[in-house]
Amino acid sequence: MRVSFRDPDGNVEDDGRQVWRKVQPHAVGATAKLLNSPLYAELVRDGLLIGVEEQQHQPDDTLLLRHRRVPLPTYPFEWAPAMLADAAQLTLDIQRRAWAQGWTLKDAAAGNVLFEGSRPVFCDLLSLQRRQAGDLPGWVAYGQFVRHFVLPLLAVSQLGRTPRDIFLAARDGLRAAELAPYLPWHAHLSLSMWLHVRLPARLERRRIHHDQTRRIPAKPGAPDGTPWLLGNLQRFVTQITARGRGVSTWSEYTGNRDHYQAAELVAKREAVAQLTAGGRFERVLDIGANTGEFSLIAARAGSKVVALDDDVNALHDLHKQAREHLLPVQCVHANFAHPTPATGWRLAETLGLPQRFAGRFDLVLALAVVHHLTVTERLPTAQLFEVLAGYCRGTLLLEFVPRDDPRFVELAGPNLSLYDHWDLAFVLRCAEPWFTLQEQVTVSQHRTLLHLTRRDAPPGAAA
Repeated sequence: MRVSFRDPDGNVEDDGRQVWRKVQPHAVGATAKLLNSPLYAELVRDGLLIGVEEQQHQPDDTLLLRHRRVPLPTYPFEWAPAMLADAAQLTLDIQRRAWAQGWTLKDAAAGNVLFEGSRPVFCDLLSLQRRQAGDLPGWVAYGQFVRHFVLPLLAVSQLGRTPRDIFLAARDGLRAAELAPYLPWHAHLSLSMWLHVRLPARLERRRIHHDQTRRIPAKPGAPDGTPWLLGNLQRFVTQITARGRGVSTWSEYTGNRDHYQAAELVAKREAVAQLTAGGRFERVLDIGANTGEFSLIAARAGSKVVALDDDVNALHDLHKQAREHLLPVQCVHANFAHPTPATGWRLAETLGLPQRFAGRFDLVLALAVVHHLTVTERLPTAQLFEVLAGYCRGTLLLEFVPRDDPRFVELAGPNLSLYDHWDLAFVLRCAEPWFTLQEQVTVSQHRTLLHLTRRDAPPGAAA
């Protein structure tokens, strides 16, 4: 059970099957006005906001709202930079529409956004509130938006950081004063940098804070600068994102696979295409997806694909391609051997990745992955198949790479002798308690594709 607790107007309870929002009595009236507003109808119609499917008024005067479940919730620390940028643009789009209709977002946290495939969707209904005559001028959540989106995207593009290292360490993002000193001098030469980074950094360093108990209403007749601010932020996020992709070990892998023969690649593509034809597998997990060559094949066939990889730049490219072509590919930046744990207060604010993956996938692709995990992570092979079986409820397509393969030799290095036992028979014995071999296809003298299906395993079989 996950329970949110930071919003005094209400909290969300997620038991893994249904998502309920409990609205406190003092916020019920405002919530009812929102649910009956043209803004709410517009945002749900356009797919920007997760709507309400059921309402229940309670004897204690609270209101229960049931929301549609997002199949696989992911969190900002599992996103590629392009995903963080898309979440930022979604937040700005909602705020722009809300402001034009007399509403505003009181909360602009990155965690208010979830992804359905490659499409971001806003999930925090109670963040939308009606603007009042006595409100402070401007967008009250502007500072939070900068901390959660602008500064992290700058840290990615200028300093090579990742959303994972930022948001796992700091739930509330970054502050200007801690980032500005590390940005190169030429990065400061723009109005947007001055407005959103340098000026806030100076104020933070000088400890200049407005008295939050003293409300300063907008002067009658004063020009409304919020639309200009939102437009500037949209352009700035676009500008930052354009240079937010670096070069990493595996992001160039697809274009530099000298250890593969052309026939091997063709055979792998054909095998995935034949297996996924007609969208026969609803949910697919591609482990070690890289830039998504095989994820995209499955998505084009009609499957909903989760692309898992530890290379954030490869996933950055894949997400952009999936978004451009409107393909149902959801990228997850995580390491299969070191999956994202549960986080937050009492480890109950986010779910661990294994819990979210459990029993979810009809097809798991593990193409040229098992030997990597065995050699580089030193994982027990039998336990590796046990974990795969926990995620897979149907079919596993595995590419076996033998000990004498050039890539295996390169990965093992001086430890090659530790894998004298490594052969196809050994791998199949490790898989046997959990999977049944259906088909074996030799694609070259070094590589073999194994089509396995899940079966119930006896307790302790892979211990």
